[in-house]
Formats: sequence, C-alpha cells, structure tokens
Amino acid sequence: MRTLDGSAEMATERSSSIEAAKRYLARGWSVLPLRSGDKRPLIRWEHLQHQRPSEKDVAEWFGRWPDANIGIVTGEISNLIVLDIDPKHGGDTALERLEHKFRPLSATVEAITGGAGRHLYFAHPGGLTRNRAGLAQGIDLRGDGGYIVAPPSVHPSGGIVRVNSFTLPKRQNRISWPLIFLHFSGSI
Repeated sequence: MRTLDGSAEMATERSSSIEAAKRYLARGWSVLPLRSGDKRPLIRWEHLQHQRPSEKDVAEWFGRWPDANIGIVTGEISNLIVLDIDPKHGGDTALERLEHKFRPLSATVEAITGGAGRHLYFAHPGGLTRNRAGLAQGIDLRGDGGYIVAPPSVHPSGGIVRVNSFTLPKRQNRISWPLIFLHFSGSI
C-alpha cells in the first residue's frame, strides 16, 4: 500500500495520525484534527480555509490528541477538490452513467472511506468551487468551504479510511466534466 505522497506505508494498517498529517501538510494540503472515530473537528477550522497550519500546530494538535482522525480542508487552499461517491445511495451507478455520457475520469488517488464509499482526489480548477451535495445521486463534491476525512482515520462504523489506488502524477489531475454541473441548480 502507498501513502498519498507516494512513500511506502507503514507495516500497520493505520499509520500514526501525526505522520500522515505531516505528509499531507508537506504536500501543501491544509489539515485539521477530527474527533477520534468521528467526522467532527476538534478545533475551530474556518481559518484553515485561508491559511494552512504550521508544522508546530500539527505537532501540538496530534500530540494532544494522538488518536485524532485527520481532516483535509478542500478547496483552493489545498489545491484539492474531492468527489465523494456513496454506493449505498446510488453513487457508483451515477458515476458510471456520467462517465458513459461524457468520458471516464482521469486516474487519480482514490481512498475507500470507512463507510465503504470512495473519495476521488482532483486538483482544484481555480475560482470558487463550492461544496455541492447531490451533484448526482450518491455523489457529492467537496470543494471550497469543506473538508474530508483522510486516511488513516477511523470511521464511526469502525472501518479505516484507506488508500485504494495510488495514481498521482507530478501535477494532480484536474477534474473535467463534473464541473459542468456546478452551475446548474438541479442534479443529474
């Protein structure tokens, strides 16, 4: 298994939160601590949408809460948007339909969420790209104003968020066709 920065994963299924958070921060992603086994932040995080934390902040947070989950702030601050695919609500079928209608998405980093969903990571396209629930049935977009739960966090169900596929080019892939729907009022 590979980490999102390409280095070899530790022998254990769940590497330490502080190590992973530091790798994400080094990648340029704004990180935050989340409650252990939960999706809720342990700190006020709104400022992290405009200013990344320091290494000292990350060390203090994960030193204080060593079992904390990791959040990555999506949006321009991290140059990251994420498609959140929920197969329990038809996300896999909707994604297949969209890829058939437009074209397949570029290969990118994919994480399996603790609840058996998928997160597909793409470079931020520039401009304001807000979160959008219901982009399509079972598909949400995490962008400016949002965050995701990142590997190796623990989902409330007890499942571990983990990397499923690691295809990360030197420049993060940009998402294409889903952005068409950001400006529509309805879903697909």
